[in-house]
Amino acid sequence: MERQALIGLLDACVTEFDSDGLADLVRQLRVDIAGMLKSPNDEDFKLLVQSARLIAFSQHPEPLQDCISVLLDVAAAHIPRGKSIEAIPMVERALDLATDNGLKPELRRASSIYALMSTDVGIPARGVEYALKAAVLAHELGDQMGVAAAFGNMTAALYTMGLYRETISVALRLIKRFKADARCASFIAIARTNMASAALALQHYSLAAESAREACEKMGLPRDAHGVLNRVIGEGTWLKSAIGLREDATIDERLAMIRSLSDAFKSPRLQMNRALAEAAVEVYSGSLMVAVAKLLEMLKHTRSHPGLYRDNLVLLVKAYEKGHDHAGALLYLGELVEFLGKSQVTAVRGKLEAIRERVQTPMPGKDDVRAVIMAIQKVPGSQKEEIEVPEQLYRDALERLAVAAELREDAFGRHAYRVGKLAGLLANALGFGHKFCQDVELAARLHDIGKLGIPDGLLMKPGRLTEAEFIVMQKHTTIGAQILQQCSHPAFRLAEQIALHHHEKWDGSGYPRGLKGDNIPEVARIAALADVYDALTHARAYKHAWTHEEAVLEIERTSGTHFDPRMVTTFLSLVNHLRRSHGDGFDDYLAEAGKDSTFIQARDKMHEMLNEMEPLQPGELL
Repeated sequence: MERQALIGLLDACVTEFDSDGLADLVRQLRVDIAGMLKSPNDEDFKLLVQSARLIAFSQHPEPLQDCISVLLDVAAAHIPRGKSIEAIPMVERALDLATDNGLKPELRRASSIYALMSTDVGIPARGVEYALKAAVLAHELGDQMGVAAAFGNMTAALYTMGLYRETISVALRLIKRFKADARCASFIAIARTNMASAALALQHYSLAAESAREACEKMGLPRDAHGVLNRVIGEGTWLKSAIGLREDATIDERLAMIRSLSDAFKSPRLQMNRALAEAAVEVYSGSLMVAVAKLLEMLKHTRSHPGLYRDNLVLLVKAYEKGHDHAGALLYLGELVEFLGKSQVTAVRGKLEAIRERVQTPMPGKDDVRAVIMAIQKVPGSQKEEIEVPEQLYRDALERLAVAAELREDAFGRHAYRVGKLAGLLANALGFGHKFCQDVELAARLHDIGKLGIPDGLLMKPGRLTEAEFIVMQKHTTIGAQILQQCSHPAFRLAEQIALHHHEKWDGSGYPRGLKGDNIPEVARIAALADVYDALTHARAYKHAWTHEEAVLEIERTSGTHFDPRMVTTFLSLVNHLRRSHGDGFDDYLAEAGKDSTFIQARDKMHEMLNEMEPLQPGELL
C-alpha cells in the first residue's frame, strides 16, 4: 500500500474516529505491516506508530484481534530501535483489550512482550511477573513455543536483576526441555545468550564462551533488525568470554563478525555496540590510552542508552584499573553508581506517572483520542482533572522494586518483610499508636530500595569492601531517599526517612550525614535495629549467618554507640520473646506479608513450573 493511501486512512480516522475507517485502516495494516516494519524509511515507522496510537485510544477497536496484533507488532518494533519506553502504553492497551475480552492467545503474547519491554526499560521484577503469566497461559493453551518464549524472557529479567545463578538454572532447564524442538530455536538462543552473560558476570568464562557460541550458531544469519541486535549482543558476550580465556584467535573472529554485522545494518545502537567491543579488545591488548580516549568520547553517545552507558563506564573502570590509575577507576566507579541511581530514580518516576495515568484514564475514550491527535499535531490540549491515586498502587510498585534490590543478597526476597515486621513490632513495644506502628512496618520494607543503584560487583563481593568501595556503597542511602521522593504521597515520607538514615549511629559515626543521638529520626533508629538483627542472623555473600545468641550479644555490645540504648533493651526483650514463641517458625512469622507480593508469588510459581520439568542430571550443562 502506498504511504499516501495510508495517510488518507489516518486522516479519515481523525475526522470520524471509531468509524468504519478504523476497521479499514487495521485490515490494510495487517496486510502491509510486515513490509513496513522492515522498511529503512523512518517515515514508514512513524506512520505505523501513529496508527497504533489511534488504535490504542479507540474506545471500541475493531476487528479486535487484528487491532491487538497491530499494537503488539508495532510495540515490539520499538525494542531494536531503543525506544521501548515509548511503546509501553501500546502493550498495556493490548493487555487490557485481551483481558477484558477473554482472548487468551492474545493475552499470552501481550504478556510475553510486556515482560521483555519491562526488563528493557529497567523494571525486571515486572518482567519476571509477566513472563510467568505468559508461561502459565501458554501451558494452558498447549503452546510449547509460548512456554519457551516466556522462559527465554524470564532469563533476561533474572539476569538484569543480577540473579546470575538463577539465570543459569532457568536457562539450563529451558534448553534441556526445548532444545530438540526446532520451532523454539530462537528462544533457546536467547536463553543461551542470557546464560552466557550470567556466567560471564560470575567469571565462569568457559561456560560463558560455550553458551555464547551455541547461541550465535543457533541464531544463524539474522533476517531483521531485532535479529541483528540479538546476534551482536551474543557475539559481544562471546568476545568478552574469549578475553577472559585469553583466546586471541577467537577474539579476532568475534570482533570481525561484530564489525560485519554493524556494517550490514546501519543503526546508532549497533555502532555503539561495535565501538564498545573494539574498546574492550583494546583494554585487553594493553592499548589503554586508545581505549580510554574512545570510551570517554563514547560517553556522549551511550548516555541515552542505559545498558550501553553502564557497559561504557564499566570498561572505563577496568581500563583505569589495568593502568594502575586507582583514582581514575574510583572516579568512574562513582559515576557508575551515580548513573545507576539516577536511572532508578527516572525509572521509578516513569512507573509512578504511568500508574497515575492509568488511574486517570482506565479506559481511553474519544476525549483522550482527540488529545492524542492534538499531541501528534502539536496543538495544546486541555488538562485532565486530577484523580487521587490509591496509596496501595504506589506501595505495590515500590515494594516490588525494594524486593528486587535485595535479591542479589537475599535469595528468597524476604529480608524486607522481616525487617518491616520487626520494626512495626518494636514500635508497638515502645508504646507508639497502632496506626504509626502499621506505617513503620510498611515504610521499613523499603529501607534498602537504594541498592537498586549499586553495582553487582559491590553487593555480591565476598569478603570485606575496601575503604573506597565502602564509600561508594554508602550511596545507597541517598539513592533510596531520591527514589522515594518521586512519590508525592505523604505515606512515603516515613520510608524516605528510613532509607536515608537507617545507617546513622547513636554516637555520630554513621552515614550519610553523621547524625548523632536524638537527631536521628526515631523511625530510622527503630528500623536500624530490625535491619542489623536480620542481616546478622542470615547469610550474605560476605558472611555466614550468626546465631540468635551471637546477634543479641553484638547488639548489646554496641548499645550506646551504634544503637539507641533506650530502644535496645526493649528490642532484645521483644526478639527473645518472639524466638521462644515461634521457634523454628520465627522467620516465616516475620515474613508472612511477603506471601501477598505478586512478584514473590510469580517467582515461587516459576520455580514450581521449573520443578515440574525433568530435573538436570550432574554434568548435564548444555
